[in-house]
Amino acid sequence: MKQYDYLVVGAGLFGAVFAQQAKEKGKKVLVIDKRPHIAGNIYTKKVDGIDVHEYGAHIFHTNDRDVWKYITQFIEFNRFTNSPVANYHGELYSLPFNMYTFN
Repeated sequence: MKQYDYLVVGAGLFGAVFAQQAKEKGKKVLVIDKRPHIAGNIYTKKVDGIDVHEYGAHIFHTNDRDVWKYITQFIEFNRFTNSPVANYHGELYSLPFNMYTFN
């Protein structure tokens, strides 16, 4: 019977990171998940060259350089800038509204 230092239930963000870090420190880790892939609800697959968010859209952002350096070892990110607008009577307005919006 195989022996493990850790049993990780769920290969979502926390489980995958924990397992990777433990293995890097020489620990034996068994990861189990009900889905046939890692990444949990942030899982993305390629369909005809397009990234498809299997369980709904998600955005990752951080100001922590160490977190960014760590996470970008494993995945390449698409640049995204959130700039919502509203169309009111044919005029476009930036959101959120402020006191100068309708002057």
